[in-house]
Amino acid sequence: MAASAGERDEVAKKYDFYELLGVEDVADETVIRKAYRRAALKYHPDKNKSKHAVEIFHALSIASEVLLSDNLRQEYDAKRNAKIRDKKRQEAFDAKRRQGKEDLERRENEATKRQKASNGAGFGAGGGFNGPTPRRGEGWDSQKEAMLQAKIARLQEQSAMLKAQRDAKLRNMATKAN
Repeated sequence: MAASAGERDEVAKKYDFYELLGVEDVADETVIRKAYRRAALKYHPDKNKSKHAVEIFHALSIASEVLLSDNLRQEYDAKRNAKIRDKKRQEAFDAKRRQGKEDLERRENEATKRQKASNGAGFGAGGGFNGPTPRRGEGWDSQKEAMLQAKIARLQEQSAMLKAQRDAKLRNMATKAN
């Protein structure tokens, strides 16, 4: 029974014919025939009562039909090789994307550490003064306070800008992936 092209494509999406038969992609006709007979006996619906035996048996017959026909095998191999190339390319892209994200987060963390260090002693992550409150006349004046407030505002703007750049790069990488 010859399967239609639609059936072959549907089964090929679900199964790798070489793996299904347990043969290498360079196997010759005799090896494929032996592997088919062995697998067909194992999954024949009369001998195997599992739920998926009929489906696998049908897939085995289509796999042998495709791999034993020169034209169908060449077509299948071309599609299979393209799928393998796409998968490798996607894995490489995912690795680059993951590395880019890690680099971006590392740079952002370094910038945050530099920001905290430049705040000086007594200033916490919230930007407020955590140490004892200086009294007037002890060297604390409104000019110093205004300078510190301006520095805090600049650092908060830089932090927001870095976050926005990171988000834009991640969105750009995601759109390129699609």
